[in-house]
Amino acid sequence: MISLSDINTDQRLDSVTMMPDYCVQEIFSCDINNESCAKILVVLSEQSREIIFSNLNVVRKEKISELLELFLSEKNKLTKQEVEVSCESLLDRIEYLVKGGFIRIATRNEVDESFLDMGAELTNFSDGLPIFDFNHNDLHDLIVWWNLAAKNSKSILGKKHEVQNIILERLDDQFSTELYSTSIDDATEQELREKSKLLINEALEDYKIRANLIESFIINTSQKLSVQQLASELSSFFSDKEEMEERLLKHGPLLLYPAIKERLPARDIAMSLYKLGLIIADEGLDEMDKYTKKFDDQFFRKGAALLLAGIDEINLGKIITERKKAYTWELETKMKMITDAVICIRNNVSPYIMLELMSSYTVYDLEE
Repeated sequence: MISLSDINTDQRLDSVTMMPDYCVQEIFSCDINNESCAKILVVLSEQSREIIFSNLNVVRKEKISELLELFLSEKNKLTKQEVEVSCESLLDRIEYLVKGGFIRIATRNEVDESFLDMGAELTNFSDGLPIFDFNHNDLHDLIVWWNLAAKNSKSILGKKHEVQNIILERLDDQFSTELYSTSIDDATEQELREKSKLLINEALEDYKIRANLIESFIINTSQKLSVQQLASELSSFFSDKEEMEERLLKHGPLLLYPAIKERLPARDIAMSLYKLGLIIADEGLDEMDKYTKKFDDQFFRKGAALLLAGIDEINLGKIITERKKAYTWELETKMKMITDAVICIRNNVSPYIMLELMSSYTVYDLEE
């Protein structure tokens, strides 16, 4: 195994972890990628490794720990030259940061870090930041939440990794969690934008199927079609139509209770809608409400309300079609807003600019 004494930069590397925490955080930002960081840690002492790990967010800490273990166990082979290249890149970065005035060379004892005592601010931020799930937040709530995250990311000095951990911990939907995790990892901005596009496309494709299933159920129920026809309509949105229809007819009646929830896969939604069709056929439309009170899908709830209101078939079809477009637009808009917020926070852009970017998708000026 390569040791610190084997490489030419050993004396200068010794001083890196003697710097104040805020310097270590700046030095080991995402500009030093996870693999390079792990290679550097190979030749540092256990104490130095712990200092660096304590200044990383949970995403990078986990990935770098895994890479370090592979290097130390020699499952991934390393050469002296590879380590030296990573160490030299680190020292070049330190020189750049010093010349730019971002950090200064000093030991922990030489710098008064009392001005970075942000324990109270960090606690207040943690206590005041609620769980975030964009499926359950309107545009205003979304703006308020990300504005709070952005302001604290800028104002809580020397605790960047802890702020990142708090934000990540509070995210409770797949899109926001995956995108923000990528932003605080070692991905480039281009990779982050590509990740956003991929996640948006996947979410819209999934929502398209869900919305089509719900629309089909509402229209079929309004037309009082048979449950066999409902099964055929619902299965038509899947590539394995015949197999899916057979599953609905066979397993749908066995479902104990229908559920239409944001996190359920499209196939489960189809099964629940078919079960609900069976319930309506047996007990009547007026009994539907007692089975759907806990459904959290807004599009379904609106459609169900229209059915129970007895709106005529033509107007019902028009309303449902336009509602589907509106909910799809809102979903896409929310994801674009979150993308702007995540990129602005990553790049330390002012919250004012972030708010303007997020507002640009609407005709309104959205304020915190």
